[in-house]
Amino acid sequence: MKDTKISILEVARLAGVSKSTVSRVISDRGGSVSPKTLERVNRAIEQLGYRRNSIAAGLRTRKSYMVLVMIPDVANPFWSEIAKAIQDQLELAGYSVVLGSTYWSEERESRYYELARMSRFDGVILNSVTDNIERIKNLGVPAVLIGERTAAQNIDTVGTDTMQAARVGLEYLYSLGHRKIALATSEHGSERYLSLRARAHRESLHEKALPFDPELVFSVTLNEEGGRTLVHEFLTMHDWRGRADGLLCGNDILAITAINEFRKFGVIPGIDLSIVGMDDIPAASQTYPPLTTVRKPKERIGRIAAELLLRRMQGIFGAPEKHLFSAELIIRDSVRDKRKTT
Repeated sequence: MKDTKISILEVARLAGVSKSTVSRVISDRGGSVSPKTLERVNRAIEQLGYRRNSIAAGLRTRKSYMVLVMIPDVANPFWSEIAKAIQDQLELAGYSVVLGSTYWSEERESRYYELARMSRFDGVILNSVTDNIERIKNLGVPAVLIGERTAAQNIDTVGTDTMQAARVGLEYLYSLGHRKIALATSEHGSERYLSLRARAHRESLHEKALPFDPELVFSVTLNEEGGRTLVHEFLTMHDWRGRADGLLCGNDILAITAINEFRKFGVIPGIDLSIVGMDDIPAASQTYPPLTTVRKPKERIGRIAAELLLRRMQGIFGAPEKHLFSAELIIRDSVRDKRKTT
C-alpha cells in the first residue's frame, strides 16, 4: 500500500544505502550516484510509494521549483501556445508552472504580483498589463517580460518586433492596390504605452504620401467583444465604403470576429473589404474566407523566454537581453487584389 508519509530513512533501508545517498537521488541538486545505486533507490521509492516533500525540500534548498507565468488571455490560442512552449521547456528542467490569466485587468495583475511575493516562486514570465517595470523588478526573483516596452531596458525581454509585423501586413495591402487602409489596435499591454501598430500605420501612410484619416484608427479590446465593437463602429462611420478598402487587425481573434460580423451585415470580406490579421492562430485558416495574417513565432518566443529565465534562476547573470523576432506573411483569401480591377 502506498503511503505518502513514508520517510527517506525507510527508502534508504530498503535500498541498502545511506540516507544522504537517497537525498542526493531525490534532490534536484543531483549528486555523484552510480547507475546501479540510482536504480536501487528508484526501485525502493517506487515500491514504498515515497513522495518527495517539496515544501521541506524547498526550505532546505531555498527553491520551490515553481515558476509563475502570467498572460493576458488564456482563451486566445496565441497566448496559450506561448504558455505551452514555456511549460514544455521548464518541465524538462524539473520546474512546475503556475499559469495566471489577467484578462487585461490591472487588478488581477496586482493580485498575481502579491501571489508571486508570497508563494516563493523561483521566477516569473509575464506579459504585463501595466508598464510598471520597477514593480516587476521588485518581485525579488528573476523575471522575463514577453512583449516590447521602452521602459524595459533593465529587464530581459522576448517577443515579436511589432513594428516590423505591422509593416508586413500594411505593405501587403499596399502592394495589392489598397490606398485607404484602416487599423484596429488596442490600448492594452505594450500598445497602451508604445502604440507600435498605430505608429507603423501612420509612418507607412506618410512614406507613401497617402492621407491619414484618424477615424480609420479603431481602438478596441483584442477579443471577440472588441471585434463586434469594431464592426459596429466601422459600419456606422460615414461613407465607409468610400473611405476604407483595407483593414489591418491587431490580432487574429479580432480579425476572425470581424469577418464573421461583417458577413452578417452583407459585407463580404476579401471582396468588399480586405482584412489582414496578426498571429496566425489555428482558426485563421478555417474562416470564410481563410484569413491572410502575419505569423508570429509563438513556440520560439515561449522557448527562448523559458531558456533565458532558466539561466537567470541558475545564477547566470549579465546585461539584460532583448530578443525581438521577425514575423512573416501568410497569404490566404481575405485580401482582394485591387490591381486587377482598377
